[in-house]
Amino acid sequence: MSSGLAITSFMPSVVSSSIFSSRRANSGADALSQSNPFVAAMNMDIAGGQVLNAAKGLSAIARESSNPIATGFTSAEESIKALSKSDKVLNGIGKVLNFTSNYINHLITLTGAVKVITADDKKDAAVRETLGLGAMFTAEAAAKRIIGMPVIKKVDGKRVAIEREGLYKKNLFVNKQVAALKDFCNTKTFFNKSLKFLPGMLKGAGFVCASIAGYKLGTALADSIIGANE
Repeated sequence: MSSGLAITSFMPSVVSSSIFSSRRANSGADALSQSNPFVAAMNMDIAGGQVLNAAKGLSAIARESSNPIATGFTSAEESIKALSKSDKVLNGIGKVLNFTSNYINHLITLTGAVKVITADDKKDAAVRETLGLGAMFTAEAAAKRIIGMPVIKKVDGKRVAIEREGLYKKNLFVNKQVAALKDFCNTKTFFNKSLKFLPGMLKGAGFVCASIAGYKLGTALADSIIGANE
């Protein structure tokens, strides 16, 4: 895989994971301020898993690039791995975060269940979490199909990004604009070349927007059914 293709393939995951990690960390801080340490800890764990996913994506880009900065990132990753193997605590944390990064959606669902269990009004919380998460996962699935989010898989111990054609490509006008952007990026000025990051970044940001909109739609539906959450 060329470095350009690696950037195109992994950048959506890097961007979406980075944004999601920040949002989960904020959710964890909010839960802690509301004296709910279990939900806070789970949100922080998910935030860490998202950071790890972003780091894995950057590492994959780095391995396909001869850029000195990228090479330095790969060296730093190898140093961290070596340190974690020599320290039992760091090794344990690494295993937990690695598990989390592989099962993000499962743990998000589990976190929602814990929020229901620890809520004062369990029925109210159950309706809100069910509709919110259900709409969020539905919106994410639709967004993946529409914008063509790459599928990240592990093949022979190595993370690979499998490109997926988005439904938006069926639009002739959009196809022409994408082709024009690619031609523009192939010119030799630094600014134009830097635009190769843009499509992947927009895909990642679009996926995040769809996820947030889905959750808000689900909670708004809950408000219409059982009343606003006070």
